[in-house]
Amino acid sequence: MSAIPGLLRVMALRDAEAIILETGKVPTLRRRGALEALAMPALEPKLVEDFVTPLVAGRDEWPATVTFTDDGGSYQCTIDKTAAGLRIIAKKGKPPEAKAPAGLHPAADDKPRSWWAKPTAPDAAPTVVAPSAQPTFVAQATVVEAAPRDGLARAAHVLAHAVSMARERGASDVIISTGQAVRVRVDGRVETIDVHVDDQQLAACVTALGSNSDHSLEIEGVRLRVNAFDHLTGYGIAARLIREQVPTLDSLNLPPEIANVIEHRDGLVLVCGSTGSGKSTTLAALVDLVDQRRAAHIITLEDPIEYKFQPRRSLIHQRELGVHIPTFAAGLRAALREAPDVILLGEMRDQETIATALTAAETGHLVLATLHAPNAAGANDRIIEAFPDGQQRQVRWQLAGVLRHVITQYLLPRRDGGRAAAVELVPMTPAVGNIIRKGDLHTLPTAIQSGRDAGMIPLERSLAKLLDAGIVAPQVVKRVAADQDLLAALANRLR
Repeated sequence: MSAIPGLLRVMALRDAEAIILETGKVPTLRRRGALEALAMPALEPKLVEDFVTPLVAGRDEWPATVTFTDDGGSYQCTIDKTAAGLRIIAKKGKPPEAKAPAGLHPAADDKPRSWWAKPTAPDAAPTVVAPSAQPTFVAQATVVEAAPRDGLARAAHVLAHAVSMARERGASDVIISTGQAVRVRVDGRVETIDVHVDDQQLAACVTALGSNSDHSLEIEGVRLRVNAFDHLTGYGIAARLIREQVPTLDSLNLPPEIANVIEHRDGLVLVCGSTGSGKSTTLAALVDLVDQRRAAHIITLEDPIEYKFQPRRSLIHQRELGVHIPTFAAGLRAALREAPDVILLGEMRDQETIATALTAAETGHLVLATLHAPNAAGANDRIIEAFPDGQQRQVRWQLAGVLRHVITQYLLPRRDGGRAAAVELVPMTPAVGNIIRKGDLHTLPTAIQSGRDAGMIPLERSLAKLLDAGIVAPQVVKRVAADQDLLAALANRLR
């Protein structure tokens, strides 16, 4: 599937008048009369051709003006030939009708607009000013009024009151669903709040955003990661509130030994856990620690960008999936051409991304990545099993050579409210390397238990400390521990 529809959405997200997409050149936004190149590689010829071909089928006159419509919105595109290939100049068109199927339509007026002929002086996009009686909400730098038509502006309007209450309660998430009370997640618990959202507005918002779509949004200084979806009885939005200040390892109450992982100058560091276990937050804390301790070139590949880093000693380039890069694998390949020292990889999701990450770790880069896995053994299994049987032996050897640390974390409810982190920390040792090469991952828990001198922290030791301190209830600890006997033994030693 072409990545160009995603680039068209960037124009709307960044409140630009137009975007210029040209074969062999970096995509460029036109904002307030100035040109801004996106932080991504030049467009490959095939990428542009595959997008343009169905749009201009049967047309002989150039330039051609057409309208492209998908779930993200409607865009008026003028397409012309250049010496290198093709040029597309696009601006935001009218939003699609609710639930209208995606498609391609000829523009009602085929005659090129004056701004195509004079790209240096584009028509200014109309400014929508909120009436004084209504609050204003910021959605990617766009000011909207009570009945906005743009998808992100609609989302800002629908979410504004709920987000305000969620922030007051210290909630991490807001969940809105047709015909249901609005819910927020506080310290892992789902609670109802007294906020009304009109079902028709919710439906229009999800339709404009596109079902099963992810977006970044800002409302009154609160940054959000938003997912829009439909379901059996209607529509829904789930929004994650993102803290502005990058946390430290100390503020997250993580073991001080975790700071050692950034001393590596190459290799792979994995942060594992389930959804909502704080993996991306820990990665952000590690990147911030690198920035504190040394001058490095750091490239982050995220979905979406959560924390905005304020560089001190390092040069940090942050890129978002669907905005600056089409896929994690493509972003990794591009990053390797840009002389990075450290690469943050939001998630190792597929074989191509995993293979590229292993290569990056092998070739002198420190790769910090997240993986959905319950422990170090599960993380190794998931990486190896992503490849066909015939490649798995080679991958085991490659992984044993590049892996530096595996951090697995769980967030557990505290007795006094809030959540506490329990951690398994597995540094690479010769014994662990041999286990990975031989495929004897069932013996890894034993190696972790006996490897205290090498810096190993079994999950059960972390759980026992939380239990001994009275921070977490016994039933919570027992539910998480994989080895109940080890947990009991470690807890007895601490008494």
